[in-house]
Amino acid sequence: MKKLIPYIILLVLASCQAETEQADELTPLVRTKANSLQYAQSESINLEELGIINPTKIRKKDSLFIILTPTSKYRFAIYNHNSKEIQRLVPAGDGEGEGLYYLGLTLHKDIASAFDFGTGNLVEFNLNEGLFPRVLPIFTTVSGGGKTTLGAIRVNNQLISTGIYTEGRYCCTNPALNTDSYSVSYPDCLDLSLSDTLKSIRYASNYLAAHPDGTRFACANVENGCLDICTIKGNQLTRVNEVNLSRPKINLHKRGRGKGMWHPVSYSSNNLFGFCDMTVSKDYIFTLYSGKTYRQHKNNVDQGKIILIFDWNGSHVRTYHLPLNCSSISYDEEQQTIYALSKERDKAEIITLNL
Repeated sequence: MKKLIPYIILLVLASCQAETEQADELTPLVRTKANSLQYAQSESINLEELGIINPTKIRKKDSLFIILTPTSKYRFAIYNHNSKEIQRLVPAGDGEGEGLYYLGLTLHKDIASAFDFGTGNLVEFNLNEGLFPRVLPIFTTVSGGGKTTLGAIRVNNQLISTGIYTEGRYCCTNPALNTDSYSVSYPDCLDLSLSDTLKSIRYASNYLAAHPDGTRFACANVENGCLDICTIKGNQLTRVNEVNLSRPKINLHKRGRGKGMWHPVSYSSNNLFGFCDMTVSKDYIFTLYSGKTYRQHKNNVDQGKIILIFDWNGSHVRTYHLPLNCSSISYDEEQQTIYALSKERDKAEIITLNL
């Protein structure tokens, strides 16, 4: 798995070679059913003042914020906004109870989870407020059987994952029986002659989230704006809808004669970056959309100022334009509020966006 890390980073950041082609225009959805959201500066939470450094993703459950800090000594922090207490969890490392590389963060009912594509483990945290500040992480191995898993969530008693899979886009794993079932084809590619291995590489980085009742899940692609929605019936997954916001721009590379690392697929620097994050409720899928190119925005390509909302059939419901670039969003259904993580004002802060 460690050998995949620079490979995945290459896919996310795209190819930086000189190109003359122009980026596609943004999807019309950014201007459809659109409103602007503002935030109250008095309600923002300065994470750096709390000693939480380089956060990338957040999820909120009641008064608790779980925060992914992938480059810190501890990979996660849980902050109680009422008591102001902080618990730090999962020390960096590849030993028991440790973690390496995390991309996303998911909240399903009371359980927050994140997949470590360095160790192949899914880590889960029960965010029931009564357990704080003694939340204990639970680790489950996902990358068994020789498969290369890059993202995973738990839905009911099963694990749904994406990875470098050739038998289907998704793998449904029953941990009790130690069985894997693959299903659902990869989205259509520009070059239909691409092998399933290359297709899986092209769609390597994703955010996964399940409907609260466990009957559906959504998959939002990082490298381009592809949103996939599927039903879950036992170990059978069926696509409901596939929403493509732009056509991906990729470069295919032939293997050279040298012995160095070979990257068969990379994204053009003019490729429109896709989703920065995704959070869900029983009625809607909230996606944070970039729509930027690496050529123009470099390492800020993974931040967005556009929230696109879809229902669970994939129909576009609403667009919100944000005042700041953000890297993560979390929806509180009870408060009808979106919490967003921004680093634009020279500090990492959680801002409150009332709908």
